[in-house]
Order: sequence, then C-alpha cells, then structure tokens
Amino acid sequence: MAPAPVSLRTGRASRRSFPVNTLWRNRGKAFLLLLTGCLGVLAAAPARAFDDAAADRVLQAAQQKLRATASDPQIPTTQYPKATTNGPWRLVPNTANIDWVQGFFPGQLWLMYEQGRDPFWRTKADAWTRNLELQKSNPDIRQITHDLGFKFMSSFGQAYRLTGDDAYRQVLLTAAGSLARRFNSTVGVIDCCDWNDGTWHVPMVTDTMMNLELLFWGARNGGNPAWNDMALRHALKTASDMVRADGGTFHVVDYSTSGSILSRGTFQGFSASSTWARGQAWAIYGFTMAYRYTRDPRMLQAAQKVTDYYLARLPADFVPNWDFNAPANQQQKDSSAAAIVASALQELSRYVSDPAVAQRYQSAALATLDSLASPAYLAPATGGGPGILLHGVAFYKTAIKPTGEDIDKSLIYSDYYFVEAVSRFKLWNQGGWLSTLGFPESVRGLGTGNTGVRIVEFDVTPLSKLIDGVIGYADTSTNVTAYSSLAMSLRMNPSGFFDVRRGGAYAALASVPYQANTTYHVRMRTDLNAKTYSVWVRPPGGGEVLVADSFAFRSDAPPTDDLGKVSLKSGHFDNEFRVRNHTVRAE
Repeated sequence: MAPAPVSLRTGRASRRSFPVNTLWRNRGKAFLLLLTGCLGVLAAAPARAFDDAAADRVLQAAQQKLRATASDPQIPTTQYPKATTNGPWRLVPNTANIDWVQGFFPGQLWLMYEQGRDPFWRTKADAWTRNLELQKSNPDIRQITHDLGFKFMSSFGQAYRLTGDDAYRQVLLTAAGSLARRFNSTVGVIDCCDWNDGTWHVPMVTDTMMNLELLFWGARNGGNPAWNDMALRHALKTASDMVRADGGTFHVVDYSTSGSILSRGTFQGFSASSTWARGQAWAIYGFTMAYRYTRDPRMLQAAQKVTDYYLARLPADFVPNWDFNAPANQQQKDSSAAAIVASALQELSRYVSDPAVAQRYQSAALATLDSLASPAYLAPATGGGPGILLHGVAFYKTAIKPTGEDIDKSLIYSDYYFVEAVSRFKLWNQGGWLSTLGFPESVRGLGTGNTGVRIVEFDVTPLSKLIDGVIGYADTSTNVTAYSSLAMSLRMNPSGFFDVRRGGAYAALASVPYQANTTYHVRMRTDLNAKTYSVWVRPPGGGEVLVADSFAFRSDAPPTDDLGKVSLKSGHFDNEFRVRNHTVRAE
C-alpha cells in the first residue's frame, strides 16, 4: 500500500494525486504523489500529468478553432466573439462601450502568433486589435468603462509586447489616461460604472482588479506615474473592504461620495453573503498581477488569502461551481473561473517564498489544466462549436438577473485565460532565467571570488521583438536598484540590435541584429582590475562577432571589484528574454 496524496484543499487524504515536480514529469515519471505531511495509508491513484505534450495538444486544438473563426467570412473585424454553444459565436461590435469582452479574441490571436511567428496570426490579430482603438477615449465620462484594461491589455498590450510597434503603446497610454478619469480620489477607487439604476453611488467591483494592469503598466511605460498610485490605492481598498476575514470576496462594495461604506453585496453571485467563483478568480489573478508590478507585500498577502479560500472549496476536478455558496439545485460548473485561476496560480507560485506553498499552488494549477484539457471540458475538434472550453457561466439566475446569462456556454474570456495559462506553462517549463521588469527581482547571485580576469558565457533568447532588455553585472556588495548599479551591460536595444555599455553611453563595434525566439551565444571577458570588458555575440550558424573591445565600465556605476551579481532586466514586460547555461570561470 502506498501513502495517499493529500488534498490540496483540506489537507486530508485524497483519492487522486497530481503532478508536483516538473523535472520528474519531464523525465517520464507518470505516477506522482503529492505529500505534504499526511501519514495516512491508502492506495494512490495514478496522476494524469499535464505536461508539454498535453500543452501542445491544447494549443494545436486552439489554433484549429481560432483559425476557423478568424477566417469566417461571416465575422467582420469590427465584430468580436463573446459566447457560443454548438452554433456560431454571438458577437458584439467594436462600438459597444459597456461590453467588456472585445479584447479577448485578438488577444488569443496574438498568443497564437507568439507560438511560431506565423504571419497569418499577426495579420488577423492586428486587424481585430486596431478596430478597438476607437474605445481608447471618450469625451463623456459616463461612456468610459472601468473595463478598459480587459479590452486593451489583452489586445494592444499583447500586440506591443510581441511586436514593439510604438503605435500600440500610444493607444495603451491614451486608454490608461481614460481609465484614470474614473478614479475617485476621495474614496480611493476606480468607480466602476454610471450605468446602474441609482442603487449604487460609488461602486467598486472585484472585476476592476484586472483592469488595474493598464494603469500599472502605463505608469512604467511613458504614462503618468500617478497612475501607479491610483491602481495601488484601489487594490488596497479591495483587500481591506472586499475580502472577508475567511478569504472569500464580496462582488460589489458601494461607497458614499465621502468614502464611507454603504453596502456590500453582489451583482453576479448568488447572494450578498456568497462568494461568486469568477469574482474570486479575478481577485486571485488581480492581486497576483498587482504584486508583479509593485512587489508590495500586502498584495502578495492578499493574493494568498483569496487563493487559500478558493483551493479549500474546490470539487474533485478543480473546476468550481459558479458560486461557492449556491444551493444544490443551482449548481453549474464554471470553466472560466478555473481557467483564470490556472493562469494566476502559475505566476503566484513563483512569488511565494515557502517552497511547500509554491508547490501547492503550482500543483493546483496543473491539476486544473489537466481537467480543462480533458474531454469533459475541452471542446471536440469537430462538431463541438467554435469555442475551445465548454461549461462556462457568465452568471447564473439570481434575484437581480432572473434569466441569467450565458449558462453552460463556451465563453471567449474562458478561452483566452485557458490559452494564456497553457502558454505560461510552456514558457515557464523550459527552464533558464527569465527577465523581469523590476530590478530587485531581476538579480541572480553569482557567488563570491570572481575577481581578476573572468570569462562569462551564456545563451540568450529574445522572446519578443522589439525589446529593451539588459543583461548587466554588478559587485557582490552592490544593491542593484537601477541601470546605474550595473558596471557592465549587454543590451538588446529597441532598434533590434545588440549593443554594450561603454562609459557613459551604449555603443557597438559591429551590427548584430536579434530576432525573436532565436538563441545567441554570448562570451564576455572582463578585467576587474583594469575596469574593462569585451563582448562577442555568436548568431546561430555563424561565427563570433566582436561587439565590444575593452570597453570601460559604466562611468556612474558603484565600485566593482568582483563579478557577484547579474541582472536580467526587461524594458517593457516581464519575460522579454531568457538566459540559459550561464557560467563564470577564470581565464
């Protein structure tokens, strides 16, 4: 008899085990046990591992569905899929200000483009993306939706991340400025809407946590720095006023114009005291995203609190019902909540410091993907309608909405977050070091004793184009907080070429262009006594090219007597490039 796996939700023995270690899985171990301290002895069921093969299968199915929709002559590029069963997509126009889903279809097309840079996907994605530009601003504040983040980060955000086209960035900044107009500085929240019937005064909803990314990102990419503070204030209000003591969430908190709480309740959940599953998913994803941008420990604490509530109440297949507290006669699975959480937990698992907790979150994410990729939720390739995931719920029948909306349907946002979750798995399952936007988290220690003349070698792969990525080096004693902390830096610049920091500016002795998803070998010789370094870059299939010859260390950098730290710094988004096989040795 083998020990039983412990439930990810309750800590009790479960009848099913799930993959917990990517390395073991990649080495072909098909049966895994998740052990977190339980000593019960039961027969362990075999794990259904979500692995690279499963991810490729899902992405191939998604490509087939998306190609058919993008090629459908009945769907013009001014119309956007929203929901479907076995029939055609129900569409919403690009002019629908209040609707919130238009960014998800072009966002999926961009994610497909990322997989292999097939120009078909870029052409289609660009067409549906650009037709949303008209929503970036509106002179009537009542027509500016709090959902601009949903619409623009999934479409224009993905477009800018993958192409570097500044036109996309400019649209994002205009949209961020529009969203900022909905910030109520007295209350400290993004006022979600003016379309309600007067029941609400200054309402905040859980969904808005997702839209904060537009402000966080905009503040770091040429927009108003005050947008960051607006977004963080809203997130903190959400954590204090919307998250209950047990980690569940209200859907709506309504404030007076002076900032006092008038009511807490729901619009899409079962009741004021219940927890709507997708609202909980928005909170998990939103707080995790807020931590990505701010590294504020309060955001990480909130993310873990709402996550632990969610995991403790999941059914056996890790796909929640639409509301955790709905009665037995009003139960319906919601794959959209599961897809959102599967994406978020993979990221959250990278931030928590406790390895056991990180493993628990990652295992829950893979268990969820395992279920969503099964025939129970993944639509058949043929005869199953144009959607990718089955069994989504916009919201069930409630006292507020007695007819409900899109119950047991394929939903475009379910598909988007599912494809994103699988794409994240592929990205983070390949090993190496990935670049980050923030400086402290970009740093890797190289040990002590790297003095005198040292040879550094590594492989670098840009994951997008164009990027603004820096691989920089600092002394063991240096607290890396800015580019000026780095005495030596190799850059993949926004013009599409490698260059190297020399004294007070970047320069290059030879032009070596870089391409997305192409790996380049870098060799650097640094003389820490002379304060000079040389850099060679070898493109695939070519010879080494000298791009820096005895360049002086950065003129405003701190004293650098050893090679103690390396920083992998993104310019626009996390994960702009990957470094593998990094070594440091004596000459």
